[in-house]
Amino acid sequence: MASSSKSTFYLMAGVIAALALWGVYLAIGSYLGLAEGTRGYDIRRGLIVLACMSGFLLFWGALLWNRQRRLRSDDD
Repeated sequence: MASSSKSTFYLMAGVIAALALWGVYLAIGSYLGLAEGTRGYDIRRGLIVLACMSGFLLFWGALLWNRQRRLRSDDD
């Protein structure tokens, strides 16, 4: 793996990890229901946030995987 490719991998892994942590943070906040007018401790709100963030990360990962696969086949 080239140095540029390695640094790109680490950058992408960092961005994905940061987004996953942000999703967990938002899910915990929505679960606790600290906003005025919401009932506290509703697991469904947290699960909805986690499902949306997971779906986004899976879709983005699939696009990156497909791009990498196409770039490898173009090199051959």
